[in-house]
Amino acid sequence: MKVSTMKGGAADLASPGSAAWNSVVGESVSLGAIPAAAQPTAYIREAWAKRAYASTSSAKVAAVSDGDRLYVRIEWPDDAKANGEFPDGAGVVFPGAANSAVETLGSASAPVGLWCWQAGRDEALDIESRGPGVFRRQAGDGVKAAAALAGGKWTVVLSGPAAAAKGGKLGVVVWNGSNEERAGLGAVSKSWLGLEQA
Repeated sequence: MKVSTMKGGAADLASPGSAAWNSVVGESVSLGAIPAAAQPTAYIREAWAKRAYASTSSAKVAAVSDGDRLYVRIEWPDDAKANGEFPDGAGVVFPGAANSAVETLGSASAPVGLWCWQAGRDEALDIESRGPGVFRRQAGDGVKAAAALAGGKWTVVLSGPAAAAKGGKLGVVVWNGSNEERAGLGAVSKSWLGLEQA
């Protein structure tokens, strides 16, 4: 996936509806379920054994760097069904080790970094993930998020230090709150997206 470089007007990139995104080429990314066997507790494995999750099949992703910060814009269709207890959410995943797996949101020995947004939450979260639902919040407030829901579609921009992309790849994850998706029950990239500076 190409990461566009934009110096002038980069501040506008933090807004999902900014015209600055009009010239950025996005990529459609297929999403799939984290295997049930990888879920962290027996309760989740049993409760969801015959129930579908990861209901968002794809998302459009675009990325821009201004040299200091990386901006990642994610678009996906919102489920028309009303949410109950759980909010919609999205995240950007970065490898924390050479063998980190995006399709399981990392593992105990090979974690991933996760920039996370949730609808209704004022701040984004910077998380270390060591597998589905095995999350630990990181210190610092360098990760930001802004979101817009319009025309039956969510558009979210997550941004943070450009150094997060030093591994040369990223993934995305989407949680459909109306399907009670959370933690390790989201829809995640089936493989890493290689980053190429444009």
